[in-house]
Amino acid sequence: MTQKIEVEIGELRQITTWLAAGNVEFVEISRPGTTIRLTMEQEPCAAVDAPPLAAQSARPAAAFDATTRVQKRTTTVTARSVGVFLAAHPARSTPLVEPGTPVAQGEVVGLLQIAQLCVPVVAPVDGTVSQLLAVHGATVGYGTPLLELE
Repeated sequence: MTQKIEVEIGELRQITTWLAAGNVEFVEISRPGTTIRLTMEQEPCAAVDAPPLAAQSARPAAAFDATTRVQKRTTTVTARSVGVFLAAHPARSTPLVEPGTPVAQGEVVGLLQIAQLCVPVVAPVDGTVSQLLAVHGATVGYGTPLLELE
């Protein structure tokens, strides 16, 4: 005998709206006899600080002096919601990243704990962690700088 489980499409639309607004990648909802997992596709993040390639090649050769060559681009990774910043997973003692750690775009560099949920904080670009700006266990708000990448 099968049990008929009805899911309101309006409920799913509301949940997906919340996911998109909170930049949450997925949620799993369980009820007796069923589990629904909603996954949001993430658009690749572009480096905001980097000038377009055309602008780089359009510079005259004299503009490339020694100070320009050593200048590094930094990207600040910020909190996408309110929560508690965790530099390490609650079940582990070692931090996810430390200054000097190379990371790839999309790699988890921290966690935001919201109640019992841990939401990953991911690197928006490839780079090296230059410094942690938030302390492990600190309560952070939307837009709070968490760490810098070079």
